[in-house]
Amino acid sequence: MNLNTGLINSTPVPLPSPTEQRAIASVLSDVDKLIGALDALIAKKRAIKQAAMQQLLTGKTRLPGFAGKWEVLNLGAFVRIRNRKISPVDAGGETPCVELEHIGQGDGRLSSHGTAGRTSSIKHLFEPGDILFGRLRPYLRKWWYADHRGVCSTEIWPLVVDQGRADTGFVYALVQTDRFLDAAEASYGTHMPRADWNIVATVEFQLPPVSEQRAIATVLSDMDAEIAALERRLDKTRAVKQGMMQQLLTGSIRLPVLDDSRDGDTHGT
Repeated sequence: MNLNTGLINSTPVPLPSPTEQRAIASVLSDVDKLIGALDALIAKKRAIKQAAMQQLLTGKTRLPGFAGKWEVLNLGAFVRIRNRKISPVDAGGETPCVELEHIGQGDGRLSSHGTAGRTSSIKHLFEPGDILFGRLRPYLRKWWYADHRGVCSTEIWPLVVDQGRADTGFVYALVQTDRFLDAAEASYGTHMPRADWNIVATVEFQLPPVSEQRAIATVLSDMDAEIAALERRLDKTRAVKQGMMQQLLTGSIRLPVLDDSRDGDTHGT
């Protein structure tokens, strides 16, 4: 499909005076600066969290009130896959359905979801508290802590934690570590690589007592909540900017500006 430059050139565009143009550009530039500042702050907070994970999940830094040695266990000793497959019909048409494209890359965010009634392929059932991890192309780093019941693609592992040995929040943090992800990326297949549970389950992790795990998970969860709040603010600011552009660049809303008569009669279409 070719671009019709003639049509574009003949399309009328509202053009305010140079003074008003500068005022509009200044307002939008201020919003861009806010978006840039939020982006930088989120990146900084993520870096701080990564450093905290490195210290807290390995025992290099201990939280106040905790001492003693940690035990070393294979992941498979305290985590399993909820390998319950279900047809969309049996799941119910309105049951939330999570596909890989619904999970953010490296941020643990669920952007949206579908419904079981809109698909025909077999799915995995997941429950609240399961940790969903994208096994297809694991280098994309897709994980999500489920807060409701639903079904998901069979290219996603619903991970279940043995509550007697580990805290789910602590394991959710382990899933985000390079140690776990490196094992997941030791996958099979070239064009469409998939993580191999037989490899991932053998990875060793240090585990403190469950009470210390919960304390560590709370610290990291608080960091996640702060980052999520900033991300929501960033999303809202971007949406506001889009709305402002729609209003200001079409003349639907006018800014108060100084007398621009010296600029001459530059209004036009």
